[in-house]
Amino acid sequence: MSNKTLFIGIILIATVLASVLFFNKKEILVTKKTISSKPQNLLAQAAKLPVEMRAPSLRGISGWINTSPLDDTDLKGKVVLVDFWTYSCINCIRTIPHLNKWYEKYNDNGFIVLGVHSPEFNFEKKIENVEAAVKKYYIPYPVALDSDHETWNAFGNQYWPAHYLVDVQGNVRYHSFGEGHYAETEAAIQNLLSEAGLLTLDKIAEVKEPPADTNFQGIGTPEIYLGYRRINNAGNIDSDTKPDLPHTFTEPPTIQENKFYFTGTWTIGPEFSELSRGNGKLLLRYKASKVNIVAESKDGKPISVGIFLDGKPKDTVSISSPQLYNLVDATGDGNWHTLEIRIPVSGLRVFTFTFG
Repeated sequence: MSNKTLFIGIILIATVLASVLFFNKKEILVTKKTISSKPQNLLAQAAKLPVEMRAPSLRGISGWINTSPLDDTDLKGKVVLVDFWTYSCINCIRTIPHLNKWYEKYNDNGFIVLGVHSPEFNFEKKIENVEAAVKKYYIPYPVALDSDHETWNAFGNQYWPAHYLVDVQGNVRYHSFGEGHYAETEAAIQNLLSEAGLLTLDKIAEVKEPPADTNFQGIGTPEIYLGYRRINNAGNIDSDTKPDLPHTFTEPPTIQENKFYFTGTWTIGPEFSELSRGNGKLLLRYKASKVNIVAESKDGKPISVGIFLDGKPKDTVSISSPQLYNLVDATGDGNWHTLEIRIPVSGLRVFTFTFG
């Protein structure tokens, strides 16, 4: 090979290497520029949320927790997340940590969570019961007691929980029903705060849906009500069972999936069933990881019930004040199980079974 040919080859190799280095460096610089400008891009690219309706004024509020009474004037100029909830609702309870997080994160930027407590059962109308729940779940934001569902009806709401996001002009711009949609909801909060010039850049970030609190795919049993207004999935009620009158039930030889059964003397009322005499049982064939019960004792004195799972003793649970109690926590195997609740004395009132 001649010296001239060798020299040309070296020049060609050097040119190729220089080109590779140049383009790689340019790609790195572009990447750095994109990352550093991400918050501004989020602001610029945020989709404008539509106006869904004018937010109704609060009405029929019978009391307040964590605040003095609020009205439209107090909420004007703020982005408000109106949360319809009730304290014995398991779906509502599972959303509370997310609401607490958003309130803590954005409250200094003109954002407020307004909990509108609209009761499902009569015992949830008592302010002392709601106050105890607010304390139990560390709720820091204002809670309005909508005991007669006047604000609920003004919004045309039908769900627990339900979230309505209201902008600084008093317009509903976003809503979600039930659990989940947490990333979507937080993005909407950021959107409306940014639109109003209230959000500082340090709080703008891409939000991701957190892991689900519950494996809903593994739940094979619906929520069960034990009051005759909505009673469902009862296994041993017959034509001789009369509302509001004691009836003695015998334990069945077999039980069916997704059915519950009474044993002993029970009175089925409009909201709950009460063990009216002696001792008794509740039997349930269910598919879920967790089982909860909304219950109370008639006179408020604790009743210690025995929990048996598939015929084996599992736990005892003391039931007194009206609230949600966990009976079975995370079997996690996806199988059908038989729950037996042994009740030693009369006076236990059971409203619902819920599952997780």
